[in-house]
Amino acid sequence: MSIIRIRRRWRIGTMVLAMALGAAACSGSGSGDAGAGSKPPTDGVLTMGLLGDIGQPPDPDIYYANNGTAIMINVYEGLVQYQNNTDQVKIAPRLATSWTVSRDNSVYTFHLRHGVTFHDGTPFTSAAIEPSFQRRVAVKGGAAYMVAGVKSVQTPDPYTAVITLDKPNSAFLSYLASPFGPKMESPTALTKYAGGDHDQKYLSTHDVGTGPYELTSAVSGTKYVLTQYKGYWGPKSPITTVNLPVYSSAAPLQLALDNGDVSAVVAALPSSSLSHFASDPNVRNYFLPTLQSSLLTLNPSKSFFASKQARLAFLRSVDQQKLVSQVLGKRSSVATTLYAKGMIPGDADKQDITYDPSVMAGYAKNLPSGTTMTIGYANGNPNAQNIAEILVAQMQADGIKATAQGYDTATVFSWPQQPTKGPDAFVDGNNGPDGGDPYMWGHVFWDASGGIDYFACDVPQVDAELNQAVKTGDTALYVKAAEQYSAGGCYMNLSYNKDWIVAQKWLTGVPQSQNLGANELNFSLLGIAK
Repeated sequence: MSIIRIRRRWRIGTMVLAMALGAAACSGSGSGDAGAGSKPPTDGVLTMGLLGDIGQPPDPDIYYANNGTAIMINVYEGLVQYQNNTDQVKIAPRLATSWTVSRDNSVYTFHLRHGVTFHDGTPFTSAAIEPSFQRRVAVKGGAAYMVAGVKSVQTPDPYTAVITLDKPNSAFLSYLASPFGPKMESPTALTKYAGGDHDQKYLSTHDVGTGPYELTSAVSGTKYVLTQYKGYWGPKSPITTVNLPVYSSAAPLQLALDNGDVSAVVAALPSSSLSHFASDPNVRNYFLPTLQSSLLTLNPSKSFFASKQARLAFLRSVDQQKLVSQVLGKRSSVATTLYAKGMIPGDADKQDITYDPSVMAGYAKNLPSGTTMTIGYANGNPNAQNIAEILVAQMQADGIKATAQGYDTATVFSWPQQPTKGPDAFVDGNNGPDGGDPYMWGHVFWDASGGIDYFACDVPQVDAELNQAVKTGDTALYVKAAEQYSAGGCYMNLSYNKDWIVAQKWLTGVPQSQNLGANELNFSLLGIAK
């Protein structure tokens, strides 16, 4: 069961990734909520600044990147979602109100919400599920794997759907809850606008969802606009229009927020701005839970880390407390588990790496004179660069000729096929799984077939245990697999990263509108203080 993820979530700490996307700079939105006094809007318009264009069409079966998640979760809905306003991984209802799962995790029965309509007026019933799944497979986007294992969809009545998988998969609910998971699409519209590309041209500027907002304008690199859907089944916010202007770099976006031209910024500003907004009386800062982490991976195909002894010595030299405090600040906390925060009940997956720099210092004394190593980071991620440079300084103090080097995204993704082309170690400033199931973490990061095991540090026994665990959801087996992989010394979970949101004080409901999987806000749950 291979998950090849083509997306990346560099956003925490990034300042210049947007430039690589070729986004155009944008000034204030002129939306009616502007003004240095940060006055609440009287016209129902909310302006959310985007750092860089969304990078892909706002199509739920194609989109697999970053900024556009705000569009996906407000325009479209899936059968389930992750629960809002909690740091625990919990599946919550959305278009399905309840569900049952067979003992062998191969049959999922959903009972659907009544009174829901698509934006074209088509009633939502069980008949929409199979066409939505089929379209996702047909367009072959990065997240197509989430429904690739669906064997059949039976519809005994308009509000019941029985989904049978081709093999047991306890992670299937997490696939459906993921912000990148399958969304329900109007079967009427899918037929009407199919064309020769399975609706891809139409969905680059329109939508066929059931969400609280409709996509009413999509100008790549400039601005996206969402308008409240009057027929929405759920809560309706006083926010009737959401403008999403695109900014090419962090500086003008921060200025727009200062001036009141932008209502809120979600996870787009660099850590260097933390102190600035901490003292700003016109805004509130929120640090909300995510499944994201900063990660450190070591390359066993390089001579420096060819031995487990060298890898474990290096990991023990990493001062997590110092790195998180000095580099990441309030937007992160020290990671103590091997999976993402909250994935394993009771944090049974403890990361057992004791800080002791003397181990690496002692190891370095026996290395040949002139031994070199390179610690890599993603270009455009100043936090990762800072961490890499601190680690380099430490290695230099031990007598190793270490250097820090930045790499572009395309180069990073070439390493799983050619790990010897990569650096000795890589600091991943912000990354995470598509969803909250431990399989979606372990398989992606630790299995060479998962897509983000950068240096092919693979343990076949761990792969086998993960593939067995996903059938049953056996927590003990997931913990065992994590411990065995960690023992090899290729991997360290550095920090739990938070969703840093800066919002004008009049914007209410921010924590209630965010969940740890989406890292964006459900605009229908936001309010405007009087």
